[in-house]
Amino acid sequence: MFLSRREQDQTMLFTSPAFLFLFLPLFLLSYFLLGRRNIIILVFSLFFYFYGEGWIVALLAVSVLIAWLHGRLLMKYGAQKPLLWAALILQLGMLGYFKYSDFFVADIFRIEGAGWTWPEALLPIGISFFIFQGLSYSFDIHRGNHKPARSLIDVATYVAMFPQLIAGPIVRYGSVARALQTRSVRPRNINIGIYLFCCGLAQKMLIANKLAITADGLFGLPQEQLTTATAWAASLSYTGQIYFDFAGYSNMAIGLGFMLGFVFPKNFDHPYVAKSITDFWRRWHISMTSWFRDYVYFPLGGNRGGSFMTYRNLFLVFLISGLWHGAAWTFVLWGMYHGAFLVIERLGLKKVLANLWSPVAWAYTFIVAVFGWVLFRAESVPQALDVAKKMVFPTGGDNSYFFLHSGPDIWIAMGLAVLFASSFVEDTGVKLMNKFGLRSTHAKATAVKMTVAAVLFVLCAIEVLSSTYNPFIYFRF
Repeated sequence: MFLSRREQDQTMLFTSPAFLFLFLPLFLLSYFLLGRRNIIILVFSLFFYFYGEGWIVALLAVSVLIAWLHGRLLMKYGAQKPLLWAALILQLGMLGYFKYSDFFVADIFRIEGAGWTWPEALLPIGISFFIFQGLSYSFDIHRGNHKPARSLIDVATYVAMFPQLIAGPIVRYGSVARALQTRSVRPRNINIGIYLFCCGLAQKMLIANKLAITADGLFGLPQEQLTTATAWAASLSYTGQIYFDFAGYSNMAIGLGFMLGFVFPKNFDHPYVAKSITDFWRRWHISMTSWFRDYVYFPLGGNRGGSFMTYRNLFLVFLISGLWHGAAWTFVLWGMYHGAFLVIERLGLKKVLANLWSPVAWAYTFIVAVFGWVLFRAESVPQALDVAKKMVFPTGGDNSYFFLHSGPDIWIAMGLAVLFASSFVEDTGVKLMNKFGLRSTHAKATAVKMTVAAVLFVLCAIEVLSSTYNPFIYFRF
């Protein structure tokens, strides 16, 4: 689930010194001084990917070519279904081979025999994200939502743009099509971008990485050493880690987009304050949820075929969503788990939740999400079942392992996670700025945000330079 130490060394993480102090400054200087901005983005993006994946960058190039050629053929022959199917089969074929062939051959079909084994396929970083962007382009031009791009550079820039290339958010072509042609980079947008980038960096470095130490340490315990207390500590730590890891990366990507003149979609909206699983999925990984809604759920019929078809479609979408996250039974079951709760809520539970005392509805949603993350994090189904069992049925034992994998900095990170997972800090900040008149002028508000950004960046820079533990969860999805 995490990058190995070797893979991290070979990958230019947004939180690595190479990215923050070399790649990003060189890129921004080139972008603002040299002109030909799409080419600058494309060249740096290809280098960014090549740095981590080597010649697997050719797979990214093939995905770009498929999308571009589909557009060119569509301009010549019209929106022919065979053209769309060809583009889909080629894109999904690449995704299927590199991400799922090992799983289907070894775990499902079990066709390996004596003296022969399936050659293990490499899993390129971020393949699910850039393939989905290519698919989005093909769907949208086929439907006539947007005109195909004539320029190969424009399509390549859209698919390969490094801020969201390897972990999202999944950007629709329509949201950036005009900006690919012409865009202006305003000081206000640059300020917003810097602020969002530094906030995301802090979410990742100051919260997610700290919680990862506890989560990884406790999930790594042998089964017999795990107690009810440590099982809950592991699950809650991972619940915070995955949110601040992924939301932090998304905010960094969105911030970089603002600096470049693009507006990427919001990807998280305080999902842990949701009061139903339906609401949770309106707030979590919004770009993925909307992608599956528009390109899978609606084509399956959505809610137009009656109740049974609606429930079937919901369940199938989340089954596919689970498989999209990873080629393992834990991810498949995680998708089915959330799909089942969405169906149950459609059957009537959502109305019951709406009439309950808000803290009760919130507790239900949060607990369902936490048990789901156990499946998502576990290395195997038996491990997930063991952790969940100990969370439900009290088991005594030695709880000192928690303290071996925690410390004052981790306790602080846990407190910050609770505060920032809600909208409390954000709402309080707005109230204070209004009270002291700091929002009365744009200059005052900008000064406050830039001060916050500077402080966060310094704290994160110290952490980046001193830390040796820097996993990113979503890089292999």
